Amino acid sequence: MNQHTFDLSQVEFSRNDIRLGIKVPEYLTEELAYFLGFHVGDGFMTILRRGSTVDYRLSYDGHAINEILQYEEVLKPLIKCLFNKEVTPKKVTQGTITIYIYSKAIVTFLENCCGIPLSPKRDIDIPQIIKNSSLEIKAHFLRGLADTDFSLTFHREVYPRINYVTYSKNLHESVKILLQELGFIFYSGTMHRKRNETKIISHQIDINGKKNLEKWMNIVGFSSYNTLTRYAVWKETGSLSRGTDINERIKILKERRINSPPL
Repeated sequence: MNQHTFDLSQVEFSRNDIRLGIKVPEYLTEELAYFLGFHVGDGFMTILRRGSTVDYRLSYDGHAINEILQYEEVLKPLIKCLFNKEVTPKKVTQGTITIYIYSKAIVTFLENCCGIPLSPKRDIDIPQIIKNSSLEIKAHFLRGLADTDFSLTFHREVYPRINYVTYSKNLHESVKILLQELGFIFYSGTMHRKRNETKIISHQIDINGKKNLEKWMNIVGFSSYNTLTRYAVWKETGSLSRGTDINERIKILKERRINSPPL
């Protein structure tokens, strides 16, 4: 399949973008596919109009303990690579690490070239450019989405389970198709519940078992240090206790003289 090339005439650069040397990708790469997956899972993108002022803003929020390494060592350099944009992860609350991006060029690129809608993302779906791409690109998109919205747990501390829950039916159906294309066996279902008399419908996917987990690590993988340390401890010891944080898992790995995080 030919590499997707973007029509960059749809991108609008502000004077500040030009001053800072902001750039946008000319074609779809594995790195951009990962970023798009990460954004679909965890990104917030908006255009704020205040009188004569217009702000083009993106933000990403993660867990201040378990995800600070990912934000500093994966997301920060990725944004620099893709957009030549320097960002600094900041702890905005005791439990949250955040990256803010202010750029008209990046927002209009993601919206007009990549098909990423402005927030809120109620009916968000996998972008069409990803659906029409190679399996390698799809796997990198899925890794980005998994690093934000998938969880790796171990039933009775030993049996692996990759779980995904979304409120978007469109995204749920598209992820199922993507997993089928990549050759995964999974279970899916829809859950109905109430919260304060409001009906809530969520959609779930489970990928279970050791063979599926190893296949996932070979085809998709994770870039989240939080998840990688969970996998590494389970791989090394055969189990993972519930409730450990990333620092406790890194300590276990260091005691066994395993480099961590294991990329």
